[in-house]
Amino acid sequence: MLAADKLYLEGKLARGVTRLKWKEFSLHHLNLTTVSTQASVLAGFGFAALVKFHTHEETHAFLLFGFYTCTMLQLSANILCIATTTMLSVCGTSLSMRGADGSIVRSVDSIYSLRRHVFGLFWLGIAATVWTGIFYCWIIFDVVHALVSSSLLLLTLVLLWRWRRQITELFYFERDEATRFCDLRPLTGPRALPRASSAIG
Repeated sequence: MLAADKLYLEGKLARGVTRLKWKEFSLHHLNLTTVSTQASVLAGFGFAALVKFHTHEETHAFLLFGFYTCTMLQLSANILCIATTTMLSVCGTSLSMRGADGSIVRSVDSIYSLRRHVFGLFWLGIAATVWTGIFYCWIIFDVVHALVSSSLLLLTLVLLWRWRRQITELFYFERDEATRFCDLRPLTGPRALPRASSAIG
Protein backbone atom coordinates (compact mmCIF):
# COMPACT_ATOMS: atom_id res chain seq x y z
CA MET A 1 0.00 0.00 0.00
CA LEU A 2 2.79 2.43 0.89
CA ALA A 3 4.64 1.60 -2.34
CA ALA A 4 1.53 2.34 -4.37
CA ASP A 5 1.01 5.65 -2.56
CA LYS A 6 4.64 6.55 -3.21
CA LEU A 7 4.32 5.83 -6.94
CA TYR A 8 1.10 7.83 -7.10
CA LEU A 9 2.71 10.81 -5.34
CA GLU A 10 5.78 10.70 -7.61
CA GLY A 11 3.56 10.57 -10.70
CA LYS A 12 1.49 13.50 -9.48
CA LEU A 13 4.60 15.59 -8.80
CA ALA A 14 6.05 14.68 -12.21
CA ARG A 15 2.86 15.81 -13.95
CA GLY A 16 2.95 19.10 -12.04
CA VAL A 17 6.57 19.78 -12.99
CA THR A 18 5.89 18.89 -16.63
CA ARG A 19 2.91 21.24 -16.62
CA LEU A 20 5.10 24.07 -15.34
CA LYS A 21 7.74 23.44 -18.01
CA TRP A 22 5.02 23.35 -20.68
CA LYS A 23 3.85 26.81 -19.55
CA GLU A 24 7.43 28.05 -19.93
CA PHE A 25 7.65 26.47 -23.38
CA SER A 26 4.37 28.13 -24.39
CA LEU A 27 5.78 31.50 -23.31
CA HIS A 28 8.90 31.04 -25.47
CA HIS A 29 6.78 29.81 -28.38
CA LEU A 30 4.57 32.91 -28.18
CA ASN A 31 7.62 35.18 -28.13
CA LEU A 32 9.11 33.45 -31.16
CA THR A 33 5.82 33.70 -33.03
CA THR A 34 5.60 37.45 -32.31
CA VAL A 35 9.16 38.10 -33.51
CA SER A 36 8.65 35.93 -36.61
CA THR A 37 5.48 37.82 -37.57
CA GLN A 38 7.18 41.20 -37.35
CA ALA A 39 10.22 39.92 -39.26
CA SER A 40 7.88 38.72 -42.02
CA VAL A 41 6.43 42.23 -42.34
CA LEU A 42 9.90 43.76 -42.58
CA ALA A 43 10.95 41.15 -45.15
CA GLY A 44 7.94 42.18 -47.22
CA PHE A 45 9.19 45.76 -47.16
CA GLY A 46 12.55 44.54 -48.42
CA PHE A 47 11.03 42.67 -51.34
CA ALA A 48 8.89 45.68 -52.21
CA ALA A 49 11.95 47.94 -52.17
CA LEU A 50 13.77 45.66 -54.62
CA VAL A 51 10.84 45.22 -56.99
CA LYS A 52 9.24 48.67 -57.06
CA PHE A 53 12.28 50.92 -56.76
CA HIS A 54 13.44 52.58 -59.97
CA THR A 55 16.69 54.52 -60.05
CA HIS A 56 17.62 57.60 -62.01
CA GLU A 57 20.57 57.61 -64.36
CA GLU A 58 22.20 60.51 -62.52
CA THR A 59 22.02 58.81 -59.10
CA HIS A 60 25.38 58.60 -57.38
CA ALA A 61 26.89 55.11 -57.28
CA PHE A 62 27.56 55.34 -53.52
CA LEU A 63 23.89 55.97 -52.76
CA LEU A 64 22.82 53.05 -54.92
CA PHE A 65 25.40 50.79 -53.31
CA GLY A 66 24.24 51.80 -49.82
CA PHE A 67 20.58 51.38 -50.70
CA TYR A 68 20.87 47.91 -52.21
CA THR A 69 23.35 46.72 -49.56
CA CYS A 70 21.06 47.75 -46.70
CA THR A 71 18.04 46.31 -48.47
CA MET A 72 19.72 42.94 -48.96
CA LEU A 73 21.04 43.02 -45.39
CA GLN A 74 17.62 43.60 -43.90
CA LEU A 75 16.08 41.03 -46.21
CA SER A 76 18.70 38.43 -45.27
CA ALA A 77 18.45 39.15 -41.54
CA ASN A 78 14.66 38.91 -41.54
CA ILE A 79 14.63 35.70 -43.60
CA LEU A 80 17.17 34.17 -41.20
CA CYS A 81 15.04 35.33 -38.27
CA ILE A 82 11.90 33.77 -39.76
CA ALA A 83 13.67 30.50 -40.58
CA THR A 84 15.29 30.26 -37.14
CA THR A 85 12.08 30.93 -35.21
CA THR A 86 10.19 28.46 -37.39
CA MET A 87 12.75 25.71 -36.84
CA LEU A 88 12.88 26.38 -33.10
CA SER A 89 9.09 26.28 -32.82
CA VAL A 90 8.62 23.14 -34.92
CA CYS A 91 11.58 21.16 -33.62
CA GLY A 92 11.03 22.29 -30.03
CA THR A 93 7.39 21.26 -30.08
CA SER A 94 8.24 17.90 -31.67
CA LEU A 95 10.94 17.18 -29.07
CA SER A 96 8.70 18.21 -26.18
CA MET A 97 5.77 16.07 -27.29
CA ARG A 98 7.50 13.02 -28.77
CA GLY A 99 10.91 12.89 -27.09
CA ALA A 100 12.13 10.74 -24.23
CA ASP A 101 11.48 11.52 -20.58
CA GLY A 102 12.91 14.92 -19.73
CA SER A 103 12.88 16.14 -23.34
CA ILE A 104 10.67 19.09 -22.53
CA VAL A 105 13.39 20.38 -20.18
CA ARG A 106 15.97 20.11 -22.95
CA SER A 107 13.60 21.79 -25.41
CA VAL A 108 12.89 24.77 -23.16
CA ASP A 109 16.57 25.21 -22.24
CA SER A 110 17.65 25.06 -25.91
CA ILE A 111 15.09 27.66 -27.02
CA TYR A 112 16.03 29.94 -24.14
CA SER A 113 19.75 29.70 -24.95
CA LEU A 114 19.16 30.63 -28.62
CA ARG A 115 16.78 33.52 -28.03
CA ARG A 116 19.59 36.10 -28.25
CA HIS A 117 20.42 34.98 -31.79
CA VAL A 118 16.79 35.47 -32.82
CA PHE A 119 16.53 38.92 -31.21
CA GLY A 120 19.88 39.93 -32.69
CA LEU A 121 18.72 39.08 -36.22
CA PHE A 122 15.46 40.93 -35.62
CA TRP A 123 17.20 44.13 -34.47
CA LEU A 124 19.68 43.88 -37.33
CA GLY A 125 16.74 43.74 -39.74
CA ILE A 126 15.15 46.81 -38.15
CA ALA A 127 18.40 48.81 -38.27
CA ALA A 128 19.02 47.87 -41.90
CA THR A 129 15.44 48.86 -42.78
CA VAL A 130 15.97 52.31 -41.31
CA TRP A 131 19.25 52.74 -43.21
CA THR A 132 17.50 51.64 -46.41
CA GLY A 133 15.03 54.47 -45.85
CA ILE A 134 17.85 56.95 -45.30
CA PHE A 135 19.55 56.05 -48.58
CA TYR A 136 16.17 56.12 -50.31
CA CYS A 137 15.61 59.70 -49.13
CA TRP A 138 18.92 60.86 -50.60
CA ILE A 139 18.20 59.12 -53.90
CA ILE A 140 14.67 60.42 -54.38
CA PHE A 141 14.49 63.81 -52.64
CA ASP A 142 16.40 67.05 -53.04
CA VAL A 143 19.01 68.04 -50.45
CA VAL A 144 16.67 69.89 -48.08
CA HIS A 145 13.98 67.21 -48.00
CA ALA A 146 16.61 64.48 -47.79
CA LEU A 147 18.24 66.16 -44.78
CA VAL A 148 14.94 66.49 -42.93
CA SER A 149 13.76 62.97 -43.75
CA SER A 150 17.06 61.25 -43.01
CA SER A 151 17.39 63.19 -39.75
CA LEU A 152 14.01 61.89 -38.64
CA LEU A 153 15.03 58.34 -39.53
CA LEU A 154 18.33 58.71 -37.67
CA LEU A 155 16.40 60.03 -34.67
CA THR A 156 14.16 56.99 -34.91
CA LEU A 157 17.21 54.72 -34.88
CA VAL A 158 18.66 56.49 -31.83
CA LEU A 159 15.34 56.32 -29.96
CA LEU A 160 14.98 52.63 -30.80
CA TRP A 161 18.41 51.97 -29.35
CA ARG A 162 17.70 54.00 -26.19
CA TRP A 163 14.28 52.46 -25.61
CA ARG A 164 15.68 49.00 -26.18
CA ARG A 165 18.27 49.61 -23.46
CA GLN A 166 15.72 51.14 -21.10
CA ILE A 167 13.20 48.33 -21.56
CA THR A 168 15.92 45.70 -21.20
CA GLU A 169 17.12 47.30 -17.96
CA LEU A 170 13.55 47.71 -16.70
CA PHE A 171 12.72 44.03 -17.10
CA TYR A 172 16.20 42.66 -16.36
CA PHE A 173 16.65 40.10 -13.63
CA GLU A 174 19.67 38.16 -12.48
CA ARG A 175 20.01 34.55 -13.51
CA ASP A 176 19.92 33.54 -9.85
CA GLU A 177 16.54 35.27 -9.45
CA ALA A 178 14.87 33.20 -12.16
CA THR A 179 12.57 30.32 -11.29
CA ARG A 180 14.62 27.17 -11.60
CA PHE A 181 13.53 23.55 -11.88
CA CYS A 182 16.92 21.89 -11.46
CA ASP A 183 15.96 20.45 -8.09
CA LEU A 184 12.78 18.98 -9.61
CA ARG A 185 14.46 17.54 -12.74
CA PRO A 186 14.65 13.97 -11.33
CA LEU A 187 10.86 13.96 -11.20
CA THR A 188 10.60 14.50 -14.96
CA GLY A 189 12.81 11.54 -15.81
CA PRO A 190 16.38 11.44 -17.08
CA ARG A 191 17.36 14.46 -19.11
CA ALA A 192 17.76 13.69 -22.81
CA LEU A 193 21.17 14.93 -23.90
CA PRO A 194 21.57 16.36 -27.42
CA ARG A 195 23.64 14.42 -29.91
CA ALA A 196 26.67 16.23 -31.28
CA SER A 197 25.62 15.63 -34.89
CA SER A 198 22.20 17.25 -34.43
CA ALA A 199 23.17 20.24 -32.32
CA ILE A 200 22.23 23.64 -33.67
CA GLY A 201 25.35 25.70 -34.43
